[in-house]
Amino acid sequence: MELFKIIPPPPPTNSPIMINNKPLPVISKEDLSSINYDLIVVIGQNASLVPVLKESTKLKINPDKVILDRTICVPGFSIERYKKLRHSKLSIISQNCWAGLTCHNFGLPFLTPTINMYTLEKDYLKFLSQLKYYMDIELRFYKNAYDGNVKSEYPIMLLGDIYWHMNHYGKVGVEGARQKWEERRLKINWYNLLIMGYTESPEILAEFDELPYAKKICFVPFETDLESGFYLEPKLVKGRAFWQPVNDTTKGIMNYDLWDILLYGKKTPIKIIQI
Repeated sequence: MELFKIIPPPPPTNSPIMINNKPLPVISKEDLSSINYDLIVVIGQNASLVPVLKESTKLKINPDKVILDRTICVPGFSIERYKKLRHSKLSIISQNCWAGLTCHNFGLPFLTPTINMYTLEKDYLKFLSQLKYYMDIELRFYKNAYDGNVKSEYPIMLLGDIYWHMNHYGKVGVEGARQKWEERRLKINWYNLLIMGYTESPEILAEFDELPYAKKICFVPFETDLESGFYLEPKLVKGRAFWQPVNDTTKGIMNYDLWDILLYGKKTPIKIIQI
């Protein structure tokens, strides 16, 4: 499989970009229409597909051939799976930042309002029990709180009787958080929902498992026979706060196939698929 990377132009001195003491060839964006390639790999820890996809029509680029380098690194990657996921218009409803991290790692659009925030288990179960009802309620400011992880004050918002901690909205404040919620709730694809939760309580898992959603996953640190329970092994947890290894799963760091989770909600043991 032939891969091309779009990279920045050489520095003003015209010095070549070197890797292992060898110059790396640079391909102009304008030349892409005349080159045969399988993938365009967008590189960088915080790289985004958005600017590339905005130019795709002008540059005659097939959007299905544009991918983030971090997406290729998710175990089980294949071009066909990537195309299928891109076209699935998946909406992820999540208890914490899992939805946002997943969309970031896969270059997916934010078709969900539950981005960069979290809520507590009991509130989340109540929220999921009447999801459409709560999505039609106005989000209101409750109070400010402080998050030591991001070292910032942030707003706690009320959605009816549900508290959402907007812990990554400190810079944009109440109005910025409300605006993003309103924009994204209108984009939910109700025909392809993935419901994500996590808990250390067997009782909470049992309640979650009863929810009437076709695709639902709940990460737990204990073995379970419940269909929605996804067990994270002790070696993955390593004594950390449980939300940390849960968020690591957005990179495929777990004992399940993340591609099958996102596409089908299936509990498939991880295996490497040759590409």
